[in-house]
Amino acid sequence: MTATEATEVERARAAIEEHMLAQADSVGELLEQFKGRIPAALIDGAGWNRLVERANSLPISLATSGFGFEFRLHEAEPSADLGVALFQGSPSAMHFKQWAQSQPEDSYAAAVVDLLREMERDRISLHGIAHAKLLLEYDIDPEPFPDPGIFLYPSADLPGEVQTTEDLSDITDAVVGACGWAPDTDERRHAERLFEAKPPSAHVGTVGGFPGRARALRVGITHLKNTAELTSFLKRAGWPGRCEDVAPFVGDLESQNAFDYLAAHLDVDADGVRPELGVSYYPPSAQWLKDIQPWANLIDGLGASGLAVPEKMAAIAESWVGTEAVFGRRGMMLAVRGIHHFKTTLIGDRVEAVKAYVFCWLSGGFTP
Repeated sequence: MTATEATEVERARAAIEEHMLAQADSVGELLEQFKGRIPAALIDGAGWNRLVERANSLPISLATSGFGFEFRLHEAEPSADLGVALFQGSPSAMHFKQWAQSQPEDSYAAAVVDLLREMERDRISLHGIAHAKLLLEYDIDPEPFPDPGIFLYPSADLPGEVQTTEDLSDITDAVVGACGWAPDTDERRHAERLFEAKPPSAHVGTVGGFPGRARALRVGITHLKNTAELTSFLKRAGWPGRCEDVAPFVGDLESQNAFDYLAAHLDVDADGVRPELGVSYYPPSAQWLKDIQPWANLIDGLGASGLAVPEKMAAIAESWVGTEAVFGRRGMMLAVRGIHHFKTTLIGDRVEAVKAYVFCWLSGGFTP
């Protein structure tokens, strides 16, 4: 994407955000308008009630650029965690800053505002090496609700941009500060080791942390081409798990042409790389797909593993992806639903967790 194209995207997004800011007062109110489009197998009952309770406390500015769900496909309960984004310099970011001023008890809101300001400064090291977007991940369990996870997206796909170890250090320092943690040179060095261990064609896709969980930086290394490149990276990175426990599962999916590339998600702290491993799977086309066909082989492969609840896999395949008109507070909206990626998690010597990360993007002012 050229600089001119990026500017046009920002202008179009700002116009949509301005319209969407009037569609609801909270994220929960917006979700209520969308409830009939969510299969009950994925979110329902107590899970839905907890989600709305969580979202009712969040300003609408967090959902004007869309929202996402994390579906735990390996669990029978129909519940989901919530993901929302902010773009620095956007109308929604300004709205969020104003909202945060009225929430002095929410320390994370102030931390997010500080991070947005840091991203906007012309000479700050984050400017130009972090995408304009930051992501907030809200867990709906346990109660009381913990502060959200905070994730940044190091740039790697704009003309002339090359990631460096120094870039990653700046990103990790920013995340550490936003999470309210003290700087730790050992933790930073272990994160840098992941960057140094990645193959040349891969890059750091995300860096984040969860203030409400045990301290660790979560680093996502994306665009790993295949199973062999994944396991080679894990060995160089000092991952303490057994690659022979990873290779068969991922290799089976690869043999079924179930993905185009992979991402490895690793947690690091002052002691090194932790044993839990997340592996994400992406199709050949763009991530924000509105067609289920590119996901068919992966859905079949994950379903055949016996790890996922069949009803949830069927709901994803049959009911999630698509585009439709939705009536909102200020008239018609266009709702676009799709899948961002699937992820499996290795715990010990077994692949035990299967998750789908899906999105819904709403555009106001649509005329059918």
